[in-house]
Amino acid sequence: MFFKNENISCPAGLAPMAGVTDTAFRTICRRMGAAFTMSEMVSADGLVRKGEKTIRLMRFIPQERPFGIQLFGNDPVIMGEASVIAEELNPDFIDLNAGCPARKVVRRGAGAALMNDLTLLEKILNTMRAAVKLPLSVKIRAGDNPASMKAVEAARAAEACGFDAVIVHPRYRTQGFSGKADWNIIKQVREAVSITVIGNGDINSPEDCHKMMKQTGCDLALIGRGTLGKPWLFAQIAGEISQPPAALIRQTVIEHYKLILADKGEYTGVREMRKHLGWYSKGLPGANEFRRKVMTLEKPEPVTEEIGRFFL
Repeated sequence: MFFKNENISCPAGLAPMAGVTDTAFRTICRRMGAAFTMSEMVSADGLVRKGEKTIRLMRFIPQERPFGIQLFGNDPVIMGEASVIAEELNPDFIDLNAGCPARKVVRRGAGAALMNDLTLLEKILNTMRAAVKLPLSVKIRAGDNPASMKAVEAARAAEACGFDAVIVHPRYRTQGFSGKADWNIIKQVREAVSITVIGNGDINSPEDCHKMMKQTGCDLALIGRGTLGKPWLFAQIAGEISQPPAALIRQTVIEHYKLILADKGEYTGVREMRKHLGWYSKGLPGANEFRRKVMTLEKPEPVTEEIGRFFL
């Protein structure tokens, strides 16, 4: 294991998702057994410039540990400086994002764009490793496009540079999040390196997680979109529950709401919880009417009342 956690019952962690995996959601997922959590993607440039919003993204509480800070950027010097700043917050590890396919990130030569320039990627890996003592991981994609599979080469570079783990999302940049993740690429990486390999992509059920790990031999899994509206997926993977009872769902939604209000205040908390309520209610009877109501409410108490009535 590339980070210390003696109490892991679930072999899967929570992936960073912009605008979703804030401290409230991360805390809920850890309570449900997630092996580790990670910050939303943090701009190294913004961090070095001491941007207030950027620094805020790295805040975490002890209940979220093991916790990693994920950085993105394309300048080796700045990535090294940002790693030092991140290390001062004492996370359990730091992750380099070399896999985000978002246009605004790729246009800056960061994220998945680094899979197109492994020489630059290696410079960044070396600079970060020289800058900090914390465990380091790098999240990679299969490559830029199906004609250029570079995951194995990138993983070997990470190992050679002294990184402790590689997270593999086996889609190409040009795919975004469409199509099917090719788990065989994770297997190829696992067979090519001796450091920790974490598989990511298309895990939406406990069966998916167990199948990926068996098929690829990866050490851990990382789950993003599969947790939306069902953070208890981690408890299911650990075999602690099969299907979440109604009481657990209701309690989880209420606790999540309390956490987000405490962290972000009434105005922001009420509004940011709306998307989560949409995910929590998906597929349940009366979900459309419930969402219609809560999307217009602006005070915490009426929303809490609607949650109590809906999640019986």
